[in-house]
Amino acid sequence: MSVRLYLDSALEPRTPDGSAGERAGSFDGAMELEAKNWPPLLWWAMFGPGDLMEARIADTEDAGTEEHAELLSEWGDATYPYLVVDQRTALSRLHARRQGLVGRLGERYSPLYDEFAALIEARFGPYVLLRTEALADGGDGGIRLLFEETLSEMERLDADPTTPAGRRVDGLISDFQRWQRMDPVWLLAGAGDGWPSAALREHFAANSGRRSSSGGSGRSTAVGWLWGVLFVVCAIGAYWLTEHVWPVVTVGAVLAVVVVARFVRQRQG
Repeated sequence: MSVRLYLDSALEPRTPDGSAGERAGSFDGAMELEAKNWPPLLWWAMFGPGDLMEARIADTEDAGTEEHAELLSEWGDATYPYLVVDQRTALSRLHARRQGLVGRLGERYSPLYDEFAALIEARFGPYVLLRTEALADGGDGGIRLLFEETLSEMERLDADPTTPAGRRVDGLISDFQRWQRMDPVWLLAGAGDGWPSAALREHFAANSGRRSSSGGSGRSTAVGWLWGVLFVVCAIGAYWLTEHVWPVVTVGAVLAVVVVARFVRQRQG
């Protein structure tokens, strides 16, 4: 079962506190991006180890509600880690880590990186909040440790973009490269109201179309070679069995008809 994570524009340098009744409506009208299962790479690029905070799982709902009582009964005072940073620092880190991350992802993703940074500047602030309550593990420290390792590896890129990042960041990049054909914007930066822009979607749709055409051309070439080999084999076999030329001509004619018919179907499709 997948979980949903959220990147929000926030007014305070912390998540809203349910024990103080701050949760209801706290994110109404604010810019928000959504991702699935784990924070995307470009979200991580805005944060550092000092941005890691804790909040009670129960306080993701307002005190006095049935939901809060249920969470309190299930989790008690257990906490979960989350991230929050001021917008200026987030933008500074995105700028500092651009070379290191785009260099690993590939230059074709630089427009996505730059548009994401522009989105943070235009529609997020004064703080950027990464809500991760869906990953709560009851405070056993497993998720927090993963966060700490990933943030420390990101921080290495600030001083030297070419330095080996580490297994957490490399794992995020490897996962993206494995699934990038699905939706590179969603995988790297999530999705939300007005994001990605139509121009960005068209840019990656066009690139995907060119890669598909290239792959189709390669397959067509391979099929052409296969038909050629098949003709030679059939022709040699026909001549060996009959010691006459006319079966060879017949085989060639039949194969030619098949190839032409296949070509016509492909053009019509």
